[in-house]
Amino acid sequence: MAQSLNGYISGPDGRRVALSSDEDWKRVLSLREKSDGIIIGKNTVILDDPELKVGGNCKSARIVIDPRLTIDGKNYKILHGERKTLILNEMKDGIFGNIQYIKCGTPFDLAKSLEILYSMGYRNLLVEGGKITAESFLKGGFVDEMYVFIASVILEDGGIRMPAVSSIRRNAVKRITLINGGILLNIDPGEWK
Repeated sequence: MAQSLNGYISGPDGRRVALSSDEDWKRVLSLREKSDGIIIGKNTVILDDPELKVGGNCKSARIVIDPRLTIDGKNYKILHGERKTLILNEMKDGIFGNIQYIKCGTPFDLAKSLEILYSMGYRNLLVEGGKITAESFLKGGFVDEMYVFIASVILEDGGIRMPAVSSIRRNAVKRITLINGGILLNIDPGEWK
């Protein structure tokens, strides 16, 4: 995740704000290229309309958590192109062009969706989703490594903040790295359980 100095991961009403510096963006692209799949939630698709670009011949699948198929039939960038897109949902299974719908329980079950992805050969997943997606993974204990880039930017009030915890956690940061445009924190994801 990337956040502003005052803890926002987006602008007011979820508006996308470029927080990563050039150096951090290169780090993110490297992580994308090494992953089997990049996971985002439906709100990120709706608010940002990302392509989830990668460099070279990288074939990382684009994976969207969309339990009620909110983005189905719409013209979002993630639903186009040559790379495979998986839609994790609670309503249907099937392959339609480069889009594969995977039913993951009714109601939607994140743990089951990860089991299905694992059975399909997806081992190294990069979660780039917003607050709801990140909180679901963190609180479920599904995160092995967590990085937060704190940009040298202060945003106006009204945006979306970082995922919260239910009580105070101390010594959550494992490593701090100063990089151009901000600070990269390696955080112990167990602190969110």
